[in-house]
Amino acid sequence: MRLSRILIVLSVTSAVAACAPSVQGTSDGISRLERQRASQPNNAQVQRALGIAYFKAARYDDARTTLELAHKSDPRDGTTALYLGLTAEQQNDLPAAREAYSSYVKYGRTARVRKQLEDRLAALSRKEVAMFAKGAIAQEKTLSGTPGNPRTIAVLPLKFTGPDTSLAPLERGMAELITTDLSRSSQLTVVERARLQALLDEVQLQQGGAVDQSTTVRTGKLIQAGRMVSGSILQTGGNIRVDAAVINVADAGVSAGTSDDRSLDQIFTIEKNIVLGLFQQMGITLTTAERNQIELRPTRSLAAFLAYSRGLKLEDQGKYDEARMQFRDAVRIDPNFGSAQQKSTEAAAVQQGAQVTSTTVEASLKGTSEGSVVNAAAQGASAPASSSSSGVGSTASSTAEGLNPSVTSAAAGAGTTSTSVQAPAKDPAAAGTGTDNVSSKTAKVVIVIKAPKP
Repeated sequence: MRLSRILIVLSVTSAVAACAPSVQGTSDGISRLERQRASQPNNAQVQRALGIAYFKAARYDDARTTLELAHKSDPRDGTTALYLGLTAEQQNDLPAAREAYSSYVKYGRTARVRKQLEDRLAALSRKEVAMFAKGAIAQEKTLSGTPGNPRTIAVLPLKFTGPDTSLAPLERGMAELITTDLSRSSQLTVVERARLQALLDEVQLQQGGAVDQSTTVRTGKLIQAGRMVSGSILQTGGNIRVDAAVINVADAGVSAGTSDDRSLDQIFTIEKNIVLGLFQQMGITLTTAERNQIELRPTRSLAAFLAYSRGLKLEDQGKYDEARMQFRDAVRIDPNFGSAQQKSTEAAAVQQGAQVTSTTVEASLKGTSEGSVVNAAAQGASAPASSSSSGVGSTASSTAEGLNPSVTSAAAGAGTTSTSVQAPAKDPAAAGTGTDNVSSKTAKVVIVIKAPKP
């Protein structure tokens, strides 16, 4: 039937529109917006639209300058912040992208995009760490000549030796616990483990994987730490022995070490004793509150901690999906293991954030008010057309109408090109019943549908 054909055409048109790529900025549209800017130089909407159009035309330097002006004029506009972040990332300016994306997460209106950018921020943090490591190597001559702050300390992964290789992941798990507990003191600044690991990987890559005392000192200078903690784990039967010492980066001097030797099921007691020994070596007196924080156990399950440690190793290798599975396993074993739950969430965010692109973000904007702003900018307009504009698909409501049209609108559209409908002078129900008070009377309505002519 004719009505069926209309429904099919509308459905196909909507499906094609959903799969179509974003409209790219054209020279004509950019020229129109540039003329608007010339006449309205302080109009934030015009600056925003022009910046988006520049971005879509891959004119990233122009987009950055224009969007920064728009953002300065209206710092709470999410769409401006979004495209400022996308532009900065195209320019490989990750700190600027992070700042802009964070602004969108705070002020943006589209929930799907906020979630995408939260994940993207997690992925960007990993990219920033890798860039930091490469940058430090590139500036090694300068950094090596600048002494690190003696109150800044970094903890290297411990070295495991023993017959049970399933315990080897404790190298990272133990280092993470020591890092966390050293950070309890207000007198120390402890280097983030991920940042240190990225630098270690870069240094080892240059040295063919060799790690020795000189590697430790070199890494400390590059990361601008005044001191480094180096240690080892030795398994003997059912016992483990942990040794740790503080290395002064400036002169490569090693302080007197601290150690503890107990059964494997007392591993958390061992770690606490090692940390307290390190504080004593460094001459740091803890407050009662700080000491109480150090005494806290992240978990009491060795199995959960081993799964967590495996997750850390996989995370360092960039295997975020596998790492997440290990962290989730740790949470399954001990539902109260908060650090494992946090790491599981972070690993999932990094993995999902790595898939976020301008294309996926713009797909999430479709059908939203912010998406209308972007579409208008791509067409050379500083603002979307009025919601009252005629034409199927001009607004979200008309798009919904196109997917599920009413009989009235379908009939009106049959054989015509216009979809506008004049407002009735009188309420339709009142007209059908012959009264203005439809609740007091009933009426019989007859609908006649004629069969189409062959």
